[in-house]
Amino acid sequence: MAQHNGDEQLPATWPFRFAGTLLIAALVWFCLGMGLHDVGEELPSHMPVFFAIVAVGLAFVLGGAIYNLAQDRGRSATR
Repeated sequence: MAQHNGDEQLPATWPFRFAGTLLIAALVWFCLGMGLHDVGEELPSHMPVFFAIVAVGLAFVLGGAIYNLAQDRGRSATR
């Protein structure tokens, strides 16, 4: 991991960590729905919830990338 020495800003990592957490939750939801389907039960809104969680996770990845690119361009312009 990079260490922060005070005179430079490091890229934001929280959007990517949150997106990873969401994608793990989406995988758990998907597996739970499929497991219940195998035993004859149904999980309400199984696939729409799965796709919504994946979409939100991807939005955080894109948002974090755009934020870090804009932050890097701002640092480059002030040098």
